[in-house]
Amino acid sequence: MTEYFVGWGGLALINAAIANMDRRSPLKYFLGSVFLGPVVTIILAATREEQGGGLRQVDIWKGREVG
Repeated sequence: MTEYFVGWGGLALINAAIANMDRRSPLKYFLGSVFLGPVVTIILAATREEQGGGLRQVDIWKGREVG
């Protein structure tokens, strides 16, 4: 059971670091990852934040914005 908590906590820290590199709120994504884990990882990978705070979808495979 301890391994589960260590893995989930590690994922939350990694998501916070990725959010910080993309100039997003690391605390917001850390707390979201604590509760939703892999779902937040998918959101980080599939979106980019716009200037106004909205999210824009990104093609994960090609690394460019959709539409």
